[in-house]
Amino acid sequence: MSLFAELRRRNVFRVGVAYVICAWVIAQVADLVLDNIEAPDWVMQAIMLILAIGLPLALIFAWAFELTPEGIKPAKEVAPAESIRRLTGRKLDFAIIALLAIALIFVVVDNYVLQAEPEQAEEVAEQASEAEPIVREKSIAVLPFANRSANQEDAFFVDGIHDDILTHISRISALKVISRTSVMSYRDTTKNLKTISEELGVSTVLEGGIQRAGNQIRVNVQLIDAATDEHLWADTYDRRLTANNIFAIQTEIATAIAEALRAELLPEEQDRLASIPTENLGAYEAYLLGRQRLERATAAASVEAVDYFQQAIELDPGFALAYVGLADSYANQVYYGSLGLEEGVAKAQVAADKALALDDQLGEVYSSLAGIKHQSRDFEGAEAMYRRALELNPNYATAYNWYGELLRNSLGRSEEALALDRKAAELDPLSAYKIYGVGLDLASLGRFDEALVWYQRALEVDPGYPEAYIAIGVRYWSVSGRLDEAVVWLAKGISLDPGVPFDSALLGLLFLDLGDFDRAESWIERSLELGPESFLPNLAMHALHVYRGDEATALNYARRGFEWIPLFLPAHRRDRVLRAGRYAEARALYEERYPELLNEGDPKVDGSNWAAAIDLALVLSKTGEQEHADLLLNRSFQHIQSLPRLGSYGYWIADVWIYALRGDKRKALSALRQAIDEGWRSSWRYFLEHDPTLESLYDEPEYQAMIAEMEADMAGQLERVREMERRGELVFPAELRAPKDHASGLSPTDHQ
Repeated sequence: MSLFAELRRRNVFRVGVAYVICAWVIAQVADLVLDNIEAPDWVMQAIMLILAIGLPLALIFAWAFELTPEGIKPAKEVAPAESIRRLTGRKLDFAIIALLAIALIFVVVDNYVLQAEPEQAEEVAEQASEAEPIVREKSIAVLPFANRSANQEDAFFVDGIHDDILTHISRISALKVISRTSVMSYRDTTKNLKTISEELGVSTVLEGGIQRAGNQIRVNVQLIDAATDEHLWADTYDRRLTANNIFAIQTEIATAIAEALRAELLPEEQDRLASIPTENLGAYEAYLLGRQRLERATAAASVEAVDYFQQAIELDPGFALAYVGLADSYANQVYYGSLGLEEGVAKAQVAADKALALDDQLGEVYSSLAGIKHQSRDFEGAEAMYRRALELNPNYATAYNWYGELLRNSLGRSEEALALDRKAAELDPLSAYKIYGVGLDLASLGRFDEALVWYQRALEVDPGYPEAYIAIGVRYWSVSGRLDEAVVWLAKGISLDPGVPFDSALLGLLFLDLGDFDRAESWIERSLELGPESFLPNLAMHALHVYRGDEATALNYARRGFEWIPLFLPAHRRDRVLRAGRYAEARALYEERYPELLNEGDPKVDGSNWAAAIDLALVLSKTGEQEHADLLLNRSFQHIQSLPRLGSYGYWIADVWIYALRGDKRKALSALRQAIDEGWRSSWRYFLEHDPTLESLYDEPEYQAMIAEMEADMAGQLERVREMERRGELVFPAELRAPKDHASGLSPTDHQ
């Protein structure tokens, strides 16, 4: 008899099959159970090892032993006539069938009951991948277009059309579109498309070129999958050079891109894409020149921009976008201090209202209106305008950024601001300004180390971005108490952009804290030359005159600076009025600006007014309204619990003010000690020596000792600043040094 026949006769094959099926079922059940009880991996490994060892043992057992009516006996002891191997074989067949049934049931339960949804999802995904190509992420960067005209002066025209095409595409809500600031950094780049797409976080790139010849224009564009370098779509447009044709080309390109990327175009988006802003080519060209001036973000360029936008409006009085540009130009002039707040806001409002009347579907006009409302302290209205702007243009990075600024600076909602500014940075990842905005949000939340990382990242993107240097300097000043280091960073920032009045005023205030009044005066005078109507230069000069004991002149500067009312500085004008004993006049200041704080029984105290509420409490204590004053102090104290102490957005020594106004000197002194130890130094000289809120502490020996400690610290830091200058480590360019005896042109009787 052959070996194979003998193996069959002894049921070795049947035992082997039965064992394998049984072992598989055991392994599956064990895997399920052990996974649910989170057993360590070695348990399952041990079970598998035991089952593997068992197979050869089972086969040997089946060969060497036989099942008989008397039990299991060695095979050699069973006579052929007494063998029941055939009956045993049939029983094993039934056992195998039963085990197979059990295995089948287990497979069905495990795959179609216990894990129905995941398995179905995998099946659907597999079928989809077989049926159609992988859907690409709907994101795009529109790289700068090449100027293929013989006349290089047409570059402004090419850039303008590129910008408009980008703006058109950005109005498609289903697409993520990178902003102009970031894509323009790739002009004449040698980087490949894959690298560019990775740096910008997009999957597709649009390249193109424009040729302008006489009264003809040619625009050729190609949409490329950056990962595969595959051309997804390309086209060339040869048209007669008219405004209508330019806008038609832009619409056709945006629509084709949406189709190529399978991005849904909503009906209202189709309508906006098809609109024609102007039919006058000359007006369009003037508008492009105005917008390019506006993007330079300087006071002089803003004035030039006004001229170009007005020229565009003269050529086409119905050109809504030109009015938007005009409104933004006036707003910029207010920011740079070359136009007064009241006049600038009024002019911007007229222009923005005209734009809205002409076209109420422009996201840009709502963003402009939001900025105007923000400057006018209509924060609720500003927020509504920003929301509408982003509904109309969900890729408008600047609107996200400005909206974040509103929430952070004026409403105290920094967490929400951080989310908006992160979105702005995502849409404009190579914009130092957008990156810097995220840093400001983090700083306002007390996350100073993270903020520093973002400031440094802004400098990596643009080493010449001055505001990042200013922000790092302010961090040393307001967080670390290192004013000597702050001077170094502020000097760097001002050297890069010496025309910003705010920054020069900051350096002046820094020298006031250090105790160098002559150097402070030079920088404050310079800031007033640059921005006579700007708030910080006026309030810095106010502080200088307070320190020198000139109350009348200090009051005049406070009145000029009071128009803007930042967080802590409204108190400066209040203090001058209180010193004169004019309590009703002081109360009227807050009644006009903060009527919600004088709501009897339920004053609203929030991130926009908590500092003013503390200031007002002092005034009310003088007018006999102590109960209302106490209510304001209680609500302000509750609010500052959510704020950091340090940093530009911190509460500084607000707890000291509140304790002092409550008459609790012990807690006030303890809180002041804590603030000084933590590093608070910002405006310390004014608040500790000239703020009437703390008058009750003036005679306390502990209070005077802390002032002496601060004086000694400042003297040491000022000496380090001078030593850095002597060693050449700190340099102020000669052209930035204002003469110490330069008169401000403001006499004590002005603006009475």
